[in-house]
Amino acid sequence: MTPYDYIDTDAGIAALTRRLREARVTRLAIDVEGENNLHRYGIHVGLIQLFDGTRGFIVDPLPNRDRSILKGLLEDAPWTLVWFDAGNDLLSFQHAMGIRPSPILDLALAARMLGKTGGLHQHTGQAGSASAKDKFQRSNWLRRPLSRALLDYAISDVLELLPLADELLAELEARGLGDAFRARNLEQQAATRTWNPLANFTRIPGYNRLPRAEKRRARILWYAREYYGRAYDVPPARVASKQDMGRMLDKGIGDAAGIAGLLNQGRGRDRIDPASFAVHLAQAEKDVDAEEASRRPQGARHE
Repeated sequence: MTPYDYIDTDAGIAALTRRLREARVTRLAIDVEGENNLHRYGIHVGLIQLFDGTRGFIVDPLPNRDRSILKGLLEDAPWTLVWFDAGNDLLSFQHAMGIRPSPILDLALAARMLGKTGGLHQHTGQAGSASAKDKFQRSNWLRRPLSRALLDYAISDVLELLPLADELLAELEARGLGDAFRARNLEQQAATRTWNPLANFTRIPGYNRLPRAEKRRARILWYAREYYGRAYDVPPARVASKQDMGRMLDKGIGDAAGIAGLLNQGRGRDRIDPASFAVHLAQAEKDVDAEEASRRPQGARHE
């Protein structure tokens, strides 16, 4: 295993940035472990893994209180941040931390332009089964302390990125695709990414077949689920699944007591509190009505 340092203080992150600058590092492999509504509500950056070609660094952003120090490491840096499939990680940085890493080099874009499919492990031939990788990826990366096994897994994903970058970039140039790749890579870097979980109410099963009034009710249920999950720091799917909301609509259940009764059937933990859900349901209805009113032409009547 390549040696790596675990860094969990502002002073440690600042020292790492100075060390990399003094060493005149030009490329830094990077990967992120995070949370996206699996164990807690919302999007979070849980761990940042880096590799300079010789040594690895695992940066723990959770205790970090000074975002400017992390920005000094990741924004407008003198080194290129070499990623594989950067999109979701860039969204996490932008949404959860207000950080826009740059400059980047997204190797997944390069691979796709060359007609190469599959994830990082397929391109590097790293050992390990898909089920083992999935188990690690679904771990709670916001829990502390993290086991040595999790840290070893996390750092392993950045150790092969720099050689892979050399291989893919050389092939792009050989095939005359270098300029096209650089243009797409800049687009990836510059894109503004937004996360709006309230916009996904159309994913409720059967939504598109619902009459207008039922679509409004479906949207209210979706908003209420999000508000309740955010208030209790619970992933929305553990509050109510999309299938649960489809059942509510089919059965005509719209009051908080009825919703809680349906959701709490056979539920041992994360039981829904009807009184609290009623508050979020009322707020959801208010917000949906306000949004719909804002989109209606001035003077139009609500039917």
